[in-house]
Amino acid sequence: MSSEIIRLPRPTKIELIRLRRRLVIARRLHRILRDRLTFLLQEFYVVLRKAYNTRSKLNKLLQEVYYYYYIALSLHGLEHLDVTSLSTAKGVNIITGVRNVMGVPAPMIELATIPESSPILPIEVSVIQTKRREILETIIRLAEYEKELLNLGREIARIRRIVTMLEKVLIPRILRTIMYLTMKFDEMEREEKVRSLKIKSLLLQKS
Repeated sequence: MSSEIIRLPRPTKIELIRLRRRLVIARRLHRILRDRLTFLLQEFYVVLRKAYNTRSKLNKLLQEVYYYYYIALSLHGLEHLDVTSLSTAKGVNIITGVRNVMGVPAPMIELATIPESSPILPIEVSVIQTKRREILETIIRLAEYEKELLNLGREIARIRRIVTMLEKVLIPRILRTIMYLTMKFDEMEREEKVRSLKIKSLLLQKS
């Protein structure tokens, strides 16, 4: 609990100096991590907005091509479409990489090659073939944004735990320990002054 004090091997003034230095470092670290948390949250909302827009775009594209797909499905049947579309499922290549976003790894995916449109497919799916590249690129962009959101969310949760620990546990404990040692040393100094005054008075009486 934050109301506890830090256990020390020996309550000395050197330990008090170390605690004050530790408090300065803890407050500086808390400030740095809090600023980093703010920047990460801003980046998170930016990527979230991009992911939302990309998801909306993908839904519109799929809604458009599904209309023509169901027409072709009703006219030619599923088996015929599966056989004629085998060639279009091969030859899709992507290039992957990693970029750094404020210390958080984020994926980079690029569509390298895509096979040409197949002439044996029914004319009803020609719209699907013309929009195939756009759909694949939209899916890739969405995968990038969602993975980046996942990584940012993990980093935000980790930093938030550290900031909360510093703010609610470590810094209050250091402050209470410093207050306890300061009061203890002040009391010892007062006792020493009283003792020296008594000794001085006794020596004066004897003299």
